[in-house]
Amino acid sequence: MKRKILIITPWYPTPSHPVEGIFIKEQARALASEHAIYVMALVLTDWKEILSHIRKPGKPVKQDNFVLRLDKFHTLPGMRFFYGLYQQFYSQKLEKAFDEIISTWGIPDVIHAHIVLPAGAAALRVGKKHNIPVVLTEHTGPFSLHLRTKVCRQLTSQTLLGMDQVIAVSPALRGQITDFEPHVKVKTIGNVIDDNFFAPTSFAGESESVFRFLTIAILTEIKGIKYLLEAMRILSKETNQRFELVIGGDGPERKTLEQQVKNTGMMSYCKFTGALDRPQVRNWINQSDVFILPSLSETFGVVLLEAMMCGKPVISTRCGGPEDLVTPETGVLVDIADSNALARAMSDFIKNKHKFNAQDIRDNALERYGQTAFLHKIAQLYDDL
Repeated sequence: MKRKILIITPWYPTPSHPVEGIFIKEQARALASEHAIYVMALVLTDWKEILSHIRKPGKPVKQDNFVLRLDKFHTLPGMRFFYGLYQQFYSQKLEKAFDEIISTWGIPDVIHAHIVLPAGAAALRVGKKHNIPVVLTEHTGPFSLHLRTKVCRQLTSQTLLGMDQVIAVSPALRGQITDFEPHVKVKTIGNVIDDNFFAPTSFAGESESVFRFLTIAILTEIKGIKYLLEAMRILSKETNQRFELVIGGDGPERKTLEQQVKNTGMMSYCKFTGALDRPQVRNWINQSDVFILPSLSETFGVVLLEAMMCGKPVISTRCGGPEDLVTPETGVLVDIADSNALARAMSDFIKNKHKFNAQDIRDNALERYGQTAFLHKIAQLYDDL
């Protein structure tokens, strides 16, 4: 008989934020191949939705192979500055939703929460009330984002210590959690990648004389794209071979980055695609030679693994999670905020100094982060509970 797992998360894709928490959706889909999964996504609405008075509770719908209830809620402006009140409000909303869920779906065997605040704390409260084991997967990086006030630190500590099991998605994040609370039990289980969807494909029509680098990110300062653009400028002075950089994604830094490209005269080398859906991400990966992640901080680095699943070598900064993902068999690591190091790594690829085999890269990623590996690790954890 399948276990009933209730997933509780404050991050989940919505029409206005289609990539928010996409890795949680992927995990739910993978888990549903072996368990009965119900996803309770209780997400804070943005201002457009607040002004439109969108506040109705979501109706459970069958999505893929699991049940999803997506509830949007909003608080009074400024309530998040009084975090105790915000957490209480979130917990009350969740408890009401939980009572409605169990009236139709029944009592879950395990509650699996994502993100310590607010969902983890609220899920723990429900689990203790109904004597249900609670697991927490933490994704937030840096973890110090949860520790900004005394109230947040107290709530975070109480929640971590109350969990039956805490999961960090990378060794770097596990270290940050145990540095804050040394007595908490933390396992490391990375995010799961849909290895059937992200797989090598062939494309025709592109000139092989153009060496294509690719990066995909929400364009914010922490993603380090400005250092990658500077590396492109350095590289353009050192090689006569044609190359280009495709920058996938959108975000608040896009105009600044586009202006940087114009100011340095790199318009013919750089292309901004705007926001991409999942098929477009896969297509661009498969049409590129090397994927680059120049971030200043990452807890995991899902897009790196998506590229590896497609058999593509990667260049990444030593920014946390990627230090465990990238091996000598799959790519190259460089220091953060170092445009010269990025340029050297890119130049080595153009000069064919690196030799990588696409199937070896994919096999390496599958062995460590494919769906089979992920489900085996999670099954062991649930068995222990």
